[in-house]
Amino acid sequence: MFLSSLQPTASFAFAHDHGMMMEKTAIETELSYLPNFDSSNLTVDVTGDFIVLEGVVSSSGDHARVMRIAREIVGYERVLSRVLVCSIAKRS
Repeated sequence: MFLSSLQPTASFAFAHDHGMMMEKTAIETELSYLPNFDSSNLTVDVTGDFIVLEGVVSSSGDHARVMRIAREIVGYERVLSRVLVCSIAKRS
């Protein structure tokens, strides 16, 4: 049986989706181990070939750490950020 290289196969699509889910899980795991970081207001999703980070972090430093982790895992050009930085000063 001849398989055209121009037609995506079911096994290729499965492998691609499986790879994206592994990358998503790797990012979520890395974020859960960050010291002094609350990842409860942050989600990691897959949209097409992109990892989408969405939510709220408490500082620009936290945003930079989240982006660095995601980019190291999937590559700079495959990370989309919808993360807001919301630092509220605590009053005594």
